[in-house]
Amino acid sequence: MSELYQKLEDIVSKNYISNSEYIRHAYSRNVDPLLQCVPDIVIRPKDAQEISEILKIANEENIPVFVRGGGDCEFGGSKPIGDGGIVLDMKRMNRIIHFNQENLIATVEAGISWGRLNEYLSMYGLYTGCMGPGSGMTASIGGGISHHSVGGGGCAKYGACTNQLVSLEVVLPTGEIIETGSQANKFSPLPFNRFGNGPDLAGLFCGDNGILGVKTKASLKVFPKPPYANYKTFVLNRKSAQVSSEILYEIRHKGIDVYDAMYIMDLVVTVGCQQGLFPMWESNLKRKRGIFFYTIEANSEVELEEKTKQLDNIILSKNKTEELGSELSDGNIARWHYEEQGHWQMYHNLWGMFPALEPLTAECFTPINTYPHILADLDQWDIEHNDDIQKITEITGQRPITGSGPILLIDGCNVELTCGFTSYSAYFDGKHHSIIDEINLKLWKSILERVTKHGVQWYMMGDMMSRMMVDFGAYQEKFYELMKNIKKTLDPNSILSRGKYNFE
Repeated sequence: MSELYQKLEDIVSKNYISNSEYIRHAYSRNVDPLLQCVPDIVIRPKDAQEISEILKIANEENIPVFVRGGGDCEFGGSKPIGDGGIVLDMKRMNRIIHFNQENLIATVEAGISWGRLNEYLSMYGLYTGCMGPGSGMTASIGGGISHHSVGGGGCAKYGACTNQLVSLEVVLPTGEIIETGSQANKFSPLPFNRFGNGPDLAGLFCGDNGILGVKTKASLKVFPKPPYANYKTFVLNRKSAQVSSEILYEIRHKGIDVYDAMYIMDLVVTVGCQQGLFPMWESNLKRKRGIFFYTIEANSEVELEEKTKQLDNIILSKNKTEELGSELSDGNIARWHYEEQGHWQMYHNLWGMFPALEPLTAECFTPINTYPHILADLDQWDIEHNDDIQKITEITGQRPITGSGPILLIDGCNVELTCGFTSYSAYFDGKHHSIIDEINLKLWKSILERVTKHGVQWYMMGDMMSRMMVDFGAYQEKFYELMKNIKKTLDPNSILSRGKYNFE
């Protein structure tokens, strides 16, 4: 046992630290088939004080630390960049610390999942507004804040999950513990507001992808769940991407308050039905074309009826748009998405269409009026890279799929776009084919650069995208310089998430 290991074990006890090969490999990757790097040590602290002590030792020993919440992220966000280092697993820190019913603010440890918090709030008729990322049953609160996450329901109404943040407790890379918002005033007994007492320092840690501090406690605004809801699903015409964009544009420009609105592209519907992923559409859809659905909430039947009328007028005015029935058996996926928490089960349906296909995708925000052009350009990219794609097809017998998962309305006139391709890992049919990894990495970088040049805003960065933005020269020079200087000030030894954004 090394001296470093013994120091860390003294902090958390032997039950919450491991350097076994099995455990280290279990923490060596996220959802993609390429970015695998093995840590030296995995450790599960119980509170901010233990994390502070761990980070101080990491600075003394000059060993990097990588924070892992739910571990559902893309782009290698919660694993080492290169072998070695410490993975800081936040799963022990999963308590609800305080629920302030008067001010409608919940304070939780950052390792708790969005699913668990919302299960608790449901007993009071409440929810978190934006319910975190699409993997929110297991995704952590801290991870969601680190990414400005969306996808878990309510994003058209509430925006990204960081919009509801009130305050944070953060352990800085050098081990100091700070609180933000109203809690910057040491006389404040409970969190109640984010802005004030000086600059919004919480904003530094929102979307930082784990480079500036370890989030240990978060206070969030929570909201009453309205008693009335409606949800409808529609089949669009041949130009479904353009039509869906026009619908979302009108919804925003007419000021209609929707809870969720989502477009599922033709390719996902067609291939998904072929593979049995959408049984509710197999017999109900004569034309396997793009799907659009919405969810609305209201505090009265009159309000609900008026919103429904306004939305239906927009959607059904489009040529050959067909409304499906009200039940799930009629194809109304919107009902399942809202009533049965389906938003945490189908958001990334591009990934699992064929057995063994894995995602090499990208998650970004873009204006409503831009995504039809981006989708068309993805089709063009697929044609241009057909020769490389066919090399994988010759080995696997199944062509990798290029496209986009569901396109989700978020705050403002913007959508969340999850695009890219799904492919096979190098190990296929009992053999290792290194050429598959080589082509996958080449194509992934190519498609990320292609989408970046459409001017999108990446929010889940991780190992891959944080470095690609620098490699592509996409950052404005002064912005990147400032970000680098902030990192250097807070983390002079580059202990946290070493390697992200090419700072080192």
